[in-house]
Amino acid sequence: MKQNILVVSEALGEPNHKRGIFHFTRELMRSLAAEGHELTLLVETSRRYRKLRGHERRTKLFPTESRNIELLALYRFLDEINMSEPVTRNGLRRTLDWLRHKAAMSVSWDYIACFLRAIRLRGLSARLIENSTAALEYIPPDLRHLKLFRDFQLEPGFYSYQDSSAFFLLPPPRIDARDYDVIVVDTPTRVAVKRRPNAKVICVVHDLLPLTDLKLSDVATRLFLSRLLTSLRQADELAFVSNYSMMRFRELLPQFAHLPARVVYPRARFDAPDVLHLPAPSGRPGRPSFVVIVSNEPRKNVAAVIRAFRNVPQADLVVIGYAGKISRMRNPPPNVRFVGYVDEHEKAALIADAHGLIMPSFAEGFGIPIIEALAANTPVLCSDIAVFREVAGELADYFDPFAIESIVASITRVLARQEECRGRIRARRHELAERFGYQTQARDFLGQHVPAECLVAAQQAS
Repeated sequence: MKQNILVVSEALGEPNHKRGIFHFTRELMRSLAAEGHELTLLVETSRRYRKLRGHERRTKLFPTESRNIELLALYRFLDEINMSEPVTRNGLRRTLDWLRHKAAMSVSWDYIACFLRAIRLRGLSARLIENSTAALEYIPPDLRHLKLFRDFQLEPGFYSYQDSSAFFLLPPPRIDARDYDVIVVDTPTRVAVKRRPNAKVICVVHDLLPLTDLKLSDVATRLFLSRLLTSLRQADELAFVSNYSMMRFRELLPQFAHLPARVVYPRARFDAPDVLHLPAPSGRPGRPSFVVIVSNEPRKNVAAVIRAFRNVPQADLVVIGYAGKISRMRNPPPNVRFVGYVDEHEKAALIADAHGLIMPSFAEGFGIPIIEALAANTPVLCSDIAVFREVAGELADYFDPFAIESIVASITRVLARQEECRGRIRARRHELAERFGYQTQARDFLGQHVPAECLVAAQQAS
């Protein structure tokens, strides 16, 4: 049955660094749209949006309800993300930068309007703008997922204010969602949803790392605690990106075990050809290359992989993403290349042409690069942790992330067994597409509730 769905998503509705969440939500939107559901994205308005809107009205050039310039402003706002900016900084600098940004936002009309709505001094009203992309000259590849939305629901300063409300424990921002059957909150968010009685809120929990990772800042933990509590009070159902994340949630927060929950894996595009013939991205023809996808977080463990490649001179390592200080290390191994953030097409080409993708993390909620590699028939080498075992099963080569010699041994094994590794992945391609292809994500996300014990049994059986 076709449903009217409102999507509350920092990853799509406000430019930010949340790449894992972005990937999950983008593929979910593709799947929901393919099933015929009507999608609306909640987008916060900015000062620039209001200025361009004012210019459009003052010129009186367009018909009254055209909103061409407003739509242009929204697309420009959603394209503002700077992926080369560091994701994490030291605690003091990150806190000061965050406070500086919030102080600047707090004097904007959009922020004030959101606060007035939160304390009920300003009424709720859903403002929609039709997503008439035909009015735009072209849509860049990294924004094409926005074409899946029928409308944008405009909320003044919503995402900016919800961070402040979480940190200072102010009343959460309120939204009017009475026109929707389902409200999707794609990560714990501090939001009060006004909805009709038969509508449901589904909140996605990717991981609980802000509560369990010793290396994350106190600010991150404080924000996450406030967001998570608000989301759990609003949610009718929970969706977890892995059985591992769901079990961790049950262990840490047993008081919320009554909430219906299901596992909905992130997805990849398994409709690509089995083998992609692309030029060698390392620029060194004839040499095998491996890729690792990182962010500047200690749990990603990129330094260990770089040190391991000092002992693997016959192969190259391509580091994708922001690696922090490690990318400026003295005397780096000559067979390691840092490419920074790359667009989705270049990343797919790097993975497809590699002899293996390495996931050395100490902790993850899922591990999206693993399924991106499997979709390209690229061998996977990863840490021997529970969530990676759940995702990759026997299709990966596992190593001890704390031992350099174990990583080196894994690389050596995969180099020697290329055809065997690729053959195993190719033989399971149909099964992988059913489990991790985006076509099945909407079905799993909106499906009937499956008891947790059944999900555990199913995972063990697979």
